[in-house]
Amino acid sequence: MNILAQIVASKQAEIAALEEMQRPSSVLSDAQKTTPPLFYQRLAEKRAAGKPFFITEFKRKSPSEGWIQENIDLPTQLRAYVRAGASAISVLTDGPFFGGSLADLQTARQTLDQAFLPAERPLLLQKDFILDPLQVVQAHACGADLILLIAAILSPERLDFLRKTAESLGMGVLVEVHDAAELAAIQHLDFPVLGVNNRDLKTFRTALNRVNTLLPQAGGRFVIAESGVLDARHFQMVKQADGFLIGTGLMQTNTDSLDLSDFFAAKGRYLCKACGIRRVPDLMALRKMGAQAPDFWGINFSPRSKRRADNALLSALQPADYQHAVAVFYQNTPQEVADVLAKYPFKIIQYYADDCTPEWLRSSQKRVLLAVTVGENPFADTFSKSIAPFAADVDAFILDGAMPGSGIRIQTTIPPDFPYPFLLAGGMNAGNLEAIKGYTHCIGVDMASGIETEGVVDEYKIGEVMLRARISLPHDFSNCL
Repeated sequence: MNILAQIVASKQAEIAALEEMQRPSSVLSDAQKTTPPLFYQRLAEKRAAGKPFFITEFKRKSPSEGWIQENIDLPTQLRAYVRAGASAISVLTDGPFFGGSLADLQTARQTLDQAFLPAERPLLLQKDFILDPLQVVQAHACGADLILLIAAILSPERLDFLRKTAESLGMGVLVEVHDAAELAAIQHLDFPVLGVNNRDLKTFRTALNRVNTLLPQAGGRFVIAESGVLDARHFQMVKQADGFLIGTGLMQTNTDSLDLSDFFAAKGRYLCKACGIRRVPDLMALRKMGAQAPDFWGINFSPRSKRRADNALLSALQPADYQHAVAVFYQNTPQEVADVLAKYPFKIIQYYADDCTPEWLRSSQKRVLLAVTVGENPFADTFSKSIAPFAADVDAFILDGAMPGSGIRIQTTIPPDFPYPFLLAGGMNAGNLEAIKGYTHCIGVDMASGIETEGVVDEYKIGEVMLRARISLPHDFSNCL
């Protein structure tokens, strides 16, 4: 069985045990329709103000990460989330797979009630795999303001029945889908909040651009991007949504320094990828730059590239470097790719659309930047052949010239409203960064020749690029919390 099927089987056993103690019908008779759920009201207020709705998550472990924080103190973590500016707090209550319990939900509600007046209290989301109305009633009894309903494990009719049950108790509902087929199956239902899980619950692979591919089908609903946002770079890739549900990244952050405005790139800057890092001096220069270093460091393994990394650089990489390092592959054999990823712990990889398939991408558990060569053909052709088929399976795109690494600018006109977050490449350098402002969803720049002098990586050119890249984004969230 896949992971989701295992979780559902475990949950069905839990429900059977609960029904032995109390039948749902006897509990549901006490349900009373109350005022409209606060969740919907507060989302509307945030949207009207042009501010994101942040849902921070408390989870001790997950099937993909294992134990994240096994012995963490729940009240301490909740207070850190409140200080950071959370609009709502999600509590995982599944025990076998996530290390949670309904007792955690009750403790969370007690902690928040002690610190806030009802009108000011962050909302509480019970996150679990809900299949039965008894679970909905339990969530309400334990203090939840809203629940999660997962379309992948419910028929449309069952989902709608559980949603109405929750709303009759005054709770809001976050309806979660993973792909276009799941959304199409429930599109006819009347639910106001759509959650798009960037993580496939069957394989637990994450692709951040998934939420962006489903935004046009949201039908005016509030959209929450779920899963996969671990740092500022990731936030730039999903920021078109109304809200963001974030767990692992925050659970791994020191509670004393946890601040959403800092954590989610609120300094208003473009991202930068420095490609062709191939010698130890290049690596030393990037380390020396510290927080001012490029966001991504492209390390090339292509047999065709003149910028292929040398063995000394690969041996010098330290664990911290892999937060930035991107393994770049082009015309490598599958075995070569597998050997590199087995030997070096890269978290991010870069492929080229003309050198792989969507199925190949889905087989990888790494974060993926997909480079697309934009030649002289009409951009509509490039989009239909090299972008659309991959869109739901990548984290972000890189739009490059017809001859990557040559320093030649893109010849075809890229639409200003290209729908997905992307890095602009193709002859970019410190002198022409203004070009990236012409695109609604351009989140940064990728350059190789533009940071070189006579074919050698030049740390002074990198510094100049980074200085000029720290400019305001079209959507700056620095003062929105």
